[in-house]
Amino acid sequence: MQRTQIYFEQETLQELKEIAKNLNLSLSEFIRNIIKKELNKQKTNTLNEFLATMKPLESFKSEEASDYVNSLRSKSRILHE
Repeated sequence: MQRTQIYFEQETLQELKEIAKNLNLSLSEFIRNIIKKELNKQKTNTLNEFLATMKPLESFKSEEASDYVNSLRSKSRILHE
């Protein structure tokens, strides 16, 4: 872990301290948790945006994904031996 300094406005710092105390966490642990949650949310949003912009190939446009996968699985020698 790396130590760092962050400057907060007095009002913000007081709010953070109160919330951390109510959660029975140290201020540092509370701030780390908030930052981790935000970073994970950003990753999830980025992935969801990426998947939303993906478009199927023209040859698969009318194909139902689960039917296609089941078709491939039914032909697999590994699954049937």
